[in-house]
Formats: sequence, C-alpha cells, structure tokens
Amino acid sequence: MKRHLKTAILAPCAALLVAATLFAAGKPKAVAVEPIKDAGTVAKGEKIVHDFLIRNDGDAVLEITNVHPACGCTVAEFDKTIAPGQTGKVHAVVDTATFNGAIAKGVTVLTNDPDTPQMELTVRAKVEPYIGVKPGYARFITVQGETKEGTIAQTIWASDGQPMEVVSVESPYPYLKATSREAKPEERVAEVTGKQWRVEMTLTSDAKVGSLADVVTVHTTHPKQKLVQIPVSGFVRPVVAVTPPIADFGTVDLSSPMRKALNVRNFATEPIKITGVEGAPKGIDAQIESVEDGREYQVKITLNPEIGKGPFNGMLTLRTDSPKSPQIQVAFKGTVL
Repeated sequence: MKRHLKTAILAPCAALLVAATLFAAGKPKAVAVEPIKDAGTVAKGEKIVHDFLIRNDGDAVLEITNVHPACGCTVAEFDKTIAPGQTGKVHAVVDTATFNGAIAKGVTVLTNDPDTPQMELTVRAKVEPYIGVKPGYARFITVQGETKEGTIAQTIWASDGQPMEVVSVESPYPYLKATSREAKPEERVAEVTGKQWRVEMTLTSDAKVGSLADVVTVHTTHPKQKLVQIPVSGFVRPVVAVTPPIADFGTVDLSSPMRKALNVRNFATEPIKITGVEGAPKGIDAQIESVEDGREYQVKITLNPEIGKGPFNGMLTLRTDSPKSPQIQVAFKGTVL
C-alpha cells in the first residue's frame, strides 16, 4: 500500500518537474517584420532583391529549418538561427525575365516556433517591358537537313522613346544563328517612332532532331532594360521517323507466328520511297507495305518458331531512293521461352 502511495505521489511530481523545465527553457517566437514586399514597377529582365527581416520575440533560439520558394524564379538564402531579441534575414531574389504585368511570388519559411511553424513571405511587383518586340516569339517546325522557313525575324524598339542600341545577341543553341542590325524602312513597325532594330534567327540544316525550348537573349543599351529575352520553341523532325523505334516482342511463348508493325513516316519536302529491306535472320520475315507512296509505309516484322528459344536481337536495314536518308536502321529484340 505504501509503495503504491509513493508511486502516486512521485508521478505528478515528475510531471510538474518536466513542465517546469520546459517553462524555464522558454520558446521562440517568429515574427515577420514585413511579410509582403511591394517592389512597385520594375523593368522586365531586372532582378528584384529583398531581405525579409524575421524577428525572434521569444526567449529561446529561433531556428529556420527550411525555406521553400513558390517557383523556380525565386531563390532564397536565410539565417538558420536567430537568438532571442535578435533579427535575422531571408534573402529573396526574383528574376522578372519571363514575367509581364502584376506578379506575386511567395516564399514559405519553416521554423521551430510551435505557434508559427510556417510563415509566408511575398514579393509583389508590376513588370513592364521598356522594350517592344514584334512578334515577340519564334516557333520553328522544320525537318533536319532542310532550310525552308529557317529564318524568323523580330523587330525591336524602345517603347518609352529612349535612345537604344542593340549591343549583342546570344543564342541558346549552336545551330540557331542569331544576328542583329538596324531595321530597314520596310521592316519597321509603322506606328513606332525612333530607331528600330532587327534580330534574325536562323535554324541551320545541322540542327539536332528534337524539341526547341529556350530563349534568345538580346543585350541593349536601354538605361532601364539591358536584356530582352525572346522565347524560342518548336521541333526539328527527322527526315524519316520510325514509330515505335524498336520492334520489341518482349518475352513470348512462340507456338505460332507473331507479327509487329512499325510505321515509317517521311517528313522531307520531296517524296522518299522505301525500296527494300535487308538483314532479316532465320526465323524473322520483314515486308514493306505502302500506306501513301513516298510518304508513309509500314514495316511488318513476323517472328516465326524457327528462330528458336532464347533471347534474340538484331537490326533491319531499310533502303530508300533518297540521298538524304539512303538507309534506315530498325532494331528488333525479344526472348522466346
């Protein structure tokens, strides 16, 4: 009975001791001095740099455990610890190169303050371009090896009437040539006065097959906007595309012949005929069927039991009548159980 009574007395005492210890240790208190920063009107291409002040009004060390920018345009650095009564910083940078009009970019701050474990900081601004660009973008849809419609031109001028020179132009790709010069009378935007510039982007015939997604950067002498970024998008198609690129039969129990069909599409300006197929080993038959002569074909590959068990792979060669793409390689693979 005495043992139970002693335990009953000690338990609340221990709880009181823990509570007293926690109370004595205190706790941090995070306060954002200015949670919203309005940068006003800024020129497109400028970086908004601001230090948000975080005050610790508590009586224990405040820890900033992490900072999460709302998007990739905002980069944040921060003080990881702030002593009681002191003030720390969260350093934010917003790049306005890809924005127009009103923006609000946020930063989420995580702390060890039990009452404010998370706080939101926001940079607001109105982004205005001081330089006009027409059309303002370049989209290329072309075929590798062809230069048709390979040049897209932009006219550039100072919207606020400031004297402006184009100093240089940077291309994101070695096969996209970008040049600048003063616009000729017939190239000028009619309703705009003052000096105008012409930026020409030319996609060369050795452009890599694939998508285009980047910007051409124009350096200017405008006092309020030194950079202009012109979005570039589009796609460089191959002369001939095979879909899917590999005839993958997977793992099969081959009791009877199995067939796969691949589509062969010609994107070149002129017709290209597939004249034959070579390289089929024993157990594999390959035939060419025309869907649209000179434009689209099907390669029908038949897997026969004669191929035998085990893994197999190889390459078929499609012959064409075009010097642009005289032969096309088509891979096949699989495993027979």
